[in-house]
Amino acid sequence: MWAPEPIARLAAVNDHLVYVDDSPHGELHLSLERRRPHGAMSRGVSPGGGAAELAAWLDAHPARPWGDLLVTTSRVHDGDFGPVVDVLTARRPRIGRLALGAQIFPDFERGDSVPDDLSRDGSAWRLEVPSVDHLLEALPGLEVLAVQASDVETRSASAPFEALALRRLVLRAETMAPATLARLGRGAYPALTQLELWLGRIAYGWDATANDLAPVLEGAALPALRHLKLVSDLDAALIDALADSAWLSGLETLDLAHGVLDDAAVDRLAARFSRFAHLERLILAGNALTPEGAARARRLGPRVVVGSQRHAGNAEVPFAPPMVSLFDALTD
Repeated sequence: MWAPEPIARLAAVNDHLVYVDDSPHGELHLSLERRRPHGAMSRGVSPGGGAAELAAWLDAHPARPWGDLLVTTSRVHDGDFGPVVDVLTARRPRIGRLALGAQIFPDFERGDSVPDDLSRDGSAWRLEVPSVDHLLEALPGLEVLAVQASDVETRSASAPFEALALRRLVLRAETMAPATLARLGRGAYPALTQLELWLGRIAYGWDATANDLAPVLEGAALPALRHLKLVSDLDAALIDALADSAWLSGLETLDLAHGVLDDAAVDRLAARFSRFAHLERLILAGNALTPEGAARARRLGPRVVVGSQRHAGNAEVPFAPPMVSLFDALTD
């Protein structure tokens, strides 16, 4: 059985330490940025250094359970979480909730670099979290996984995998590759009740369609799923893809906010509303409905939440979801 050890034992390796609660099932929060003298964090990231410090913490407490483990970046949005993933999959610590990535998402348009030509953007940062499926395999007791990055990736392996204890999965990508969705669709998630996928500019970035969701909507084993949130630039065909999903009937809430759905999506929803009528909430806020389309959506019933439409029927619909916090992703 694990017993508390003095934090002082790790004083020499706390260059990346943000916070630690050394109580049983406590929290460990590290940053990819290095700590400067007097407590300030450096501007650049050190993925290898952050991973080495994580390894040192886990090796110093080899049997202890962590309630929350977070590895984040806050100042810039470039870096590779591969070394961190390698540490976690090699040591397989006992973790209840794991969060990896940028503290604020999506915020990849600008970084800390100031260009010589001020008319140009200052950066093209890429923040990568690879092998999410390997993480789920290696941490069978994990209950919550939250990832925020420009690239959220899986391995190329095609074998099925299981995430037996996982009850909440939040993957927020700037542009999620169809191959990642295909790999996630090979997983079995018997305890998963909440799934949140930010597909990002999947239609613009990958020329993808709603059909690329099929591996998740049709293949994934999600018998306990009750709450689904999808944020993407997919069009009205998304409604048909969801209507055809085998596990839609088990959902209680479906959140499609902050996308680019227009009046054609309302038409598709009305045509197939029998598949969605059981939902306690169907959220369409922040899309591109005209006032007339919003009124038609409201007439479908009080459980359809229209809210305000950010794009108000514009012909050119920008995909620009609001920024969210990684800490919010850990909240049930």
